[in-house]
Amino acid sequence: MTVFSSASYSKSGHLAEWDIWLGLPRPRLVRMQKGQRFWVALIFGAMIAVSTILLGALLTEWESHPTKRTMTTDIWTAVPFIAMGIFLPLLMHISLKSDRRLLRSGEVTIGRVTGVRIGRKRSRIVTYEFLDCSGRLITTSCPDNTRSFSEGMAIPVFFNSEKPESDQIALCGTPYEVAI
Repeated sequence: MTVFSSASYSKSGHLAEWDIWLGLPRPRLVRMQKGQRFWVALIFGAMIAVSTILLGALLTEWESHPTKRTMTTDIWTAVPFIAMGIFLPLLMHISLKSDRRLLRSGEVTIGRVTGVRIGRKRSRIVTYEFLDCSGRLITTSCPDNTRSFSEGMAIPVFFNSEKPESDQIALCGTPYEVAI
């Protein structure tokens, strides 16, 4: 089984190798990169654990002192943390599912990196352009998780043919890899 990640093809200038990307049949076999699995699981687990512990502590306090005024204050203090621990993993799941859907069944094209800049918190942001199915030039950006792209390089881009300007991702901006 061959695995295609953005790091393995980012510096290649051979057009024949890019034909492999363009010829991949749908649905493509997609899996999370090994280095990303740990961090995603850790973040999901930590958020859910914190929410569960806070909720458990509040319920225990409620059973101990149901009519105390401090209980109301404690609830309103803890609610944002409990909600954040529930909704952030849900939003992460929706985002990861969208990326996976694009890589599995979206259109694929080879784009060109037009710029690289350092974003907030020292992250690298890649600006790239690609042609959609109708021939329109679309320019957008995403984080470069691989830190291996520079201006002028070719980059695989997966997009929804119905909404390519808003529903697309370059391979370097997703924690998934395509396997054959």
